[in-house]
Amino acid sequence: MSLKSEIMPELQTTRLTFLGTGGGRFATMYQARATGGIYLADTLRLHIDPGPSALYNMKRLSIDPIKTDGILLSHCHPDHYSDAEILTEGMSHGGIVKRGALIGSKSVILGEGEFDSPISNYHRSICARVSAVSAGDRFRIGNMVIDATPTQHSDPYGVGFRIHTRNGIISYVSDSEITDKVIAAHRGARVLILNLTRPLCAKVPFHLCTEEAAVFAREIVPEMVILTHLGMKLLREGVDKQVKYIKENSGTRVLAGEDLMKISIGKDITVKRFQDPTNHYTSYPKYD
Repeated sequence: MSLKSEIMPELQTTRLTFLGTGGGRFATMYQARATGGIYLADTLRLHIDPGPSALYNMKRLSIDPIKTDGILLSHCHPDHYSDAEILTEGMSHGGIVKRGALIGSKSVILGEGEFDSPISNYHRSICARVSAVSAGDRFRIGNMVIDATPTQHSDPYGVGFRIHTRNGIISYVSDSEITDKVIAAHRGARVLILNLTRPLCAKVPFHLCTEEAAVFAREIVPEMVILTHLGMKLLREGVDKQVKYIKENSGTRVLAGEDLMKISIGKDITVKRFQDPTNHYTSYPKYD
């Protein structure tokens, strides 16, 4: 079945579903927030960075993995790739139909430097297309244009994704420090998705902290900033505090992601939250 035949003309909005909003090793290993990545439905269906709990949360929301057209992997850390192999089986109808695109950084697709590829030769073979991309590359999945953007991260081959949808550009920065080059790659984004791992006054290398997120948002001035990949220390210190700081210091609309939250992007941007009181820890282990 071709990608063209699976385009959804009835869907006039672009939809983002957050299958997880946690990130970093401690938030991931304790599942303080789920870490299933982001599911984008536009003219095609893309799954971005399907880490642990991706498949489980797809089941909770009745998202059919067989309908996925492409999987995007930003870099070779398990909170971004761990469910990718089983999702390639879904995308290829159980390996029966050679179908779908698997695209990611050189580290995750080919294995580079200290990183071995976590994707087996078998799982590559059941995809219609497998590509490794670097910052600055532009590629298409079906009729959708996507730019691979630079990152400054401990995986030096990591990329972000700037996705051109029918309702504007959605920029997923992925894990990165802030640099002029990283900021420049996301100018013009209507929706800016920031992986905010660290809270105020808690900067660490290779990840975004709250102060940097405010600078990023102020430079881009998107219609909406969405915070995800929330780390354990940030969750413990309070998400609302970080949102307040970024709003006050950027003048932008800032939304903290919540697990299973849905964003609809059309003429307006609307938010639907998933109500589940058992979805998160009520207290967080004291790890950073």
